[in-house]
Amino acid sequence: MKLLWKKYSSGFWAGLFLAIFSVLLISTVRVSAADTRTVDLVAVGDDLIHSSIYKACKTRSGYNFDTLFKHIRKDVQAADISVINQETILVGRNYSGYPSFGSPKAVADAVAKAGFNVVTHATNHTLDRGTNAIMDTLGYWNRKYPDIKVLGIHKSRNAANKITVVQKNGIRIAMLNYTYGLNGYRLPAGKKYMIDLLTSQNRNKIRRDIKSAKKKSDFVIVFTHWGTEYRYSPDSSQKNWTNFFLDNGVDLLIGTHPHVLEPYRMLKGNNGKKMLVYYSLGNFVSSQNRVPRLLGGMAKVTIVKNSKGTYVKKYGMEPLVTHISNRYKSFTVYKLRDYTDTLAGKNYIRRISPREAFNVRKLKSLYKKITGRKA
Repeated sequence: MKLLWKKYSSGFWAGLFLAIFSVLLISTVRVSAADTRTVDLVAVGDDLIHSSIYKACKTRSGYNFDTLFKHIRKDVQAADISVINQETILVGRNYSGYPSFGSPKAVADAVAKAGFNVVTHATNHTLDRGTNAIMDTLGYWNRKYPDIKVLGIHKSRNAANKITVVQKNGIRIAMLNYTYGLNGYRLPAGKKYMIDLLTSQNRNKIRRDIKSAKKKSDFVIVFTHWGTEYRYSPDSSQKNWTNFFLDNGVDLLIGTHPHVLEPYRMLKGNNGKKMLVYYSLGNFVSSQNRVPRLLGGMAKVTIVKNSKGTYVKKYGMEPLVTHISNRYKSFTVYKLRDYTDTLAGKNYIRRISPREAFNVRKLKSLYKKITGRKA
């Protein structure tokens, strides 16, 4: 540096040299700052389209489900990755509700418009309307919304063998999705690849999936459809699978299916590896007839990549409430923080389950009881 300065010590050259040196120094600082990258992720639970919901969303020209997402749309669109569990399969006609669901394809239009860019489809209701409905569902997503990642269902064996990796802000995030079962339905011989199953027989395949996902990404998320319905805590199967995923290096585990909330926590394995788990996000929306089933959650996670690695920096949950208007005329979902006792007084759940208390205080108390955290 001293030799260079001596060589170019005349006024003009010294000034030019300092200017170039300053630019290089600033560029180096910027590169260092850019080494820390972040991705914000949100995820909601079961989009459970009962017949009363699609009837309420019927219009003169078809169906419109936009109202379901009206009050959470800003959060969904603000995140880098937004995930929804599409509990019910999509069909073109002969719509149906419980126990064998088939929902209008307009549900996909509303999901896309709301800003979700990842949809999990491996649920216990995936095979309710047969393999043709799975192909129709995939065809609709791929044709109309090719940028949305659809997990858990596949059109071919080759597609099933591919790991979905989403790249956002310089972070590669691999995503897998499995369901515990299919309500007694069975995939035809030769088509076992169509739905990703969370079963003991599939354990080695899941292990291989995770290994492949880790090679292709910086961070691995597994979405599981599991657990015991209406139970507020993880059952033995959930705990066993959680240990399996922790041991195999998964970074984030997000569960659905119980139709009520379950706790979420950061776990640490014997090898020091950490994994964040949300055991159940509950229902996003439904017309189920008990108060706890109207309380759901939106997982909020910040993923960071820097010189230390890629990991969860911050996490939490936004409690959600399904609002049902009089006689099932309309449905929407509010953040609990925006819900009022005036709205609660108009929720049709009061007529459906008159013996259950339903107000903001009750919902906050239930949230704390389940999660151990203040709403």
